[in-house]
Amino acid sequence: MRGRMITLRVISIVVFIALLARLQQLQFGQGAESSRARIEQTVMRTDYVVPQRGEIFASDGKTLLAASEPTSVVGIKAELLPKGQSKSQIYQRNKVFMYLSSVLPITDTFTISPTTALKRNTAFAASVYDLVTVLPADTSFAPGKGITVTVPPGRSLDALELSRVYSDVVRLYPGVEAKLIDIDLPPYLVVPIASDVPREIALALRENSAILPGVRVIEGFRRSYPLSADTPSLSHLLGYTGRINEEQMAELNPADDTEGARNYLPNDTIGQDGLEAQYEDVLRGALGTNYIEVDVFQRTVGEPRVVRPMLNGSNLILNIDLELQRASEQILAKWLSVADGRRQQLSTKNTPDGQRIAQYPPITNGVIMVMNVQTGAVLASVSLPNYDNNVWYNFTDADAERLFNDPTRPLFHRAISGAYPPGSTFKQFTAAAGLNYGVITPETRFFDPGFLIVKNEYNEALFNRYPNSGSVSNGLINVSDALMVSSNVFFHIVGGGTDYVTNLKPGDPQVPNGVGISNFYTMLVDEYGFNQPTGIDLPGENKGTIPNSDWKKKILKKTWGVGDTYIAAIGQGDVAVTPLQLLQGTVATANRGTVYQPQVVKAIASLDRTQAITMTPIVKHQISLAPEYWNVIQEGMRRSVRDPSAYNRRANTNNKPAGDLLGDIDRFNLAGKTGTAEYDERGLRRSHSWFVGYAPFDNPEIAVVALLEGTGCL
Repeated sequence: MRGRMITLRVISIVVFIALLARLQQLQFGQGAESSRARIEQTVMRTDYVVPQRGEIFASDGKTLLAASEPTSVVGIKAELLPKGQSKSQIYQRNKVFMYLSSVLPITDTFTISPTTALKRNTAFAASVYDLVTVLPADTSFAPGKGITVTVPPGRSLDALELSRVYSDVVRLYPGVEAKLIDIDLPPYLVVPIASDVPREIALALRENSAILPGVRVIEGFRRSYPLSADTPSLSHLLGYTGRINEEQMAELNPADDTEGARNYLPNDTIGQDGLEAQYEDVLRGALGTNYIEVDVFQRTVGEPRVVRPMLNGSNLILNIDLELQRASEQILAKWLSVADGRRQQLSTKNTPDGQRIAQYPPITNGVIMVMNVQTGAVLASVSLPNYDNNVWYNFTDADAERLFNDPTRPLFHRAISGAYPPGSTFKQFTAAAGLNYGVITPETRFFDPGFLIVKNEYNEALFNRYPNSGSVSNGLINVSDALMVSSNVFFHIVGGGTDYVTNLKPGDPQVPNGVGISNFYTMLVDEYGFNQPTGIDLPGENKGTIPNSDWKKKILKKTWGVGDTYIAAIGQGDVAVTPLQLLQGTVATANRGTVYQPQVVKAIASLDRTQAITMTPIVKHQISLAPEYWNVIQEGMRRSVRDPSAYNRRANTNNKPAGDLLGDIDRFNLAGKTGTAEYDERGLRRSHSWFVGYAPFDNPEIAVVALLEGTGCL
């Protein structure tokens, strides 16, 4: 008996030991390995480091025009938010969201469904009306109906409590959560939800980080334009930045992002216009890419591994001289005001009730540009009307109304995007074409009777009259004289010849065909670079229009005639150039044939300003014209503004304050050409006022173009 008991005890001990061993194996062997494998199961994720944007400086390299100002950004790291879908877990998560809404400009909403709860539960109704006072206008108390209510500013936490107490009929929709869903970034990344956060709020959020899981306050940068309010003409040049849109994201990011090669994140800012857009790659730098390891709960494991280092953006130093820019803006505004005063005095009409009102709209639009004759550097560029590009960072409905619906189009960069008939300023190029193709020499003279009568080449019974301004007769003149007195007749003959002219005497000098539109087109396009962008380092450039027979047939479905050549030769009709193109051509006249690509940026410098790359002048073309031909064109332009008998000299002698400028013209040894370009506007005949010129005459340094839109009210 005793032996049996011993045997049973031994068996029991063996079994116990076996069970214990198996349990240990399960718990610390396979089970532990399985559990550990589950815990240690990690994946690699991509993290990004946003670069600091480069800044933009005036030509002195010190005056800041576009700044990256330090600012606080509030973001959410979703992996650290309270998780789960129970009422308690949703409440804890919403508590974080609503606390942020209480201190940040974020809008929350909640729904009440059914609205009949407001009728049957007086305590609930009292809480709701205490919160919102007035319900939405479309509120219906019919069974099954619901409404959406916007939480008033500062009442976010009250709305949270309402949703907790009455969770059966109230559902909260935090604005922060909506932002997270909209941006749709992985939960291990910090998603920015508010920028430019005031310092005191940023400090409060940091101090309360223990009760705000997932909330991060990080240092960022915002774009500002310190001098644009004082000198708003800078805005067209600088442009602005804004949040990247879906189209830009698709264009700038690689299609396959599995290797973390993206260049932009959904909440990044990007240059949207001006230099900010043109030099986006330079100013932006490069997004840094890190690999981070996360576990199954999306928690970060270990240190990040740098795949692509973040590269801060570079600075731009412009050719723009700030004082010259300011002076140009003030001068242009002054002369537009003078022109508008003249409009109010002269261009009026009678209304049916006997009142006299202005017949033409206010004169507000114009351009001044200044360029270095020897390099193509743009020293100043003013387009009016303009705007302050700081407006985009606190944009309101009133701003939208003013900028988008203003008929003067303040956002329109007229200097490079506006195309206009150049009028008599174009005669310098007609002279060059006539000399180049041997139609005239510096000594050639034509008789200018004040107008030409030209028979129609397709119907000899029809005649057209082509007059000088005021039909003034200038007698026998050469090309220098013609530039001085701005003779339309002389340049009509140079362009289209005298074959169809009927009012010249047999003994008057004749030239059968003139340059002709084909040669004139070649000279303008292939030599001077018209009818194509200049290549300036700004977006949105208009290529203008230089018409010829092919163009007219294709666009207007009509046949080119000699009258079209006459009109094109004096910069009228369908000829359209930008102020920049006209300035580029005048620079070539001033420096005797070098066509430069205009450049706004002078140098690119590192963010710490220790290194810089200076831009070199870009020669687009060299016009081959004999020195004596350049001599006569330049002399004609000098006489145009300085000779006592010059057309504009006579016109301005008694026109104050214009007459006051004649002494300055002589003092600066200026050469140039005025132009009056006619056009139709809503059935009214109007004209633009142009001036192009350069100085000093003997050794040109700068060239200028000025345009005042619609100053002639005819």
